Amino acid sequence: MTNTETKSAPVPANQEQYSNAVAKGLEVIASGASKADAARAIYEMLLDESRDVIVQAFIEGATVTEKGSPTYFYNVRRQYERKQREEVKNILPKPKKKGASTAES
Repeated sequence: MTNTETKSAPVPANQEQYSNAVAKGLEVIASGASKADAARAIYEMLLDESRDVIVQAFIEGATVTEKGSPTYFYNVRRQYERKQREEVKNILPKPKKKGASTAES
């Protein structure tokens, strides 16, 4: 691809959800929060979309640059996945240590 050619914009599976996510991101920015906060809000609304669609939503809704948006995607995805793992870990019962709970008389 040469510099004069342009990529076509990714097409979201759910246009209404995409528009709502972009609007939410702009709302978060307008409230004085960071671009990362806006990106997190957008990501959580567009979990079922492709990476390219989410990156484009970051550009439009979190006002990040085209070159910076993949970094936001990577960081936000990592934070989200870590949060999900911790929630699952907190839900599951903790295994008991062997030998520590039984005392012989």
